[in-house]
Amino acid sequence: MTDTERDVVDLLSADHREFDRIFRELEQLRGASGPDVVQRKRELVDEVTIGLAKHSVAEETQVYPLVEKQLDKDEAEHSKEEHAEAEETMKRLERMDAADPEFDAVVAHLIQEIRHHVEHEEGRMFAELRSSLTRDQLVELAGKVESVKKFAPTRPHPMTPNDAGVRRVAGPLASLLDHLRDAVSGRGRSGS
Repeated sequence: MTDTERDVVDLLSADHREFDRIFRELEQLRGASGPDVVQRKRELVDEVTIGLAKHSVAEETQVYPLVEKQLDKDEAEHSKEEHAEAEETMKRLERMDAADPEFDAVVAHLIQEIRHHVEHEEGRMFAELRSSLTRDQLVELAGKVESVKKFAPTRPHPMTPNDAGVRRVAGPLASLLDHLRDAVSGRGRSGS
């Protein structure tokens, strides 16, 4: 299936599978130490944080407004609340040294939060999207999600409301600053 044929459910589900791949590697490293292991944990957390930040902003600006308007307002609000909780956890991890004894526990908490969120989205929201929208609409929405992900922030911004309008306005500046910080620090450029 080419990218132009993928619909939004395929696209977001593929992101979920990639996040889970990273989570499984982090789980294998839990409790392990040593400079190489600590560095790998940091690389993996940075990688998943970048992916989750982009994924979340794309959902909040493109998918959730549609869900809120056409399907289920409570469902959209619940998902935004779950994003806000995960952003707080990611921000905490961003500030922690991967050698900190609490790092693995906070990673495990993030994994639990995201797996719960994925189960929730894939269990109901995605089915509702597929049953309510045409194939062309789902493919068009995938294109919009991909476009947003290209320019979305790469770091969690828990103080920014998870509102589509706010994210559209604040996102470009946050993204620019995030990309500059990443370029200076080398974050996200691991050999993984």
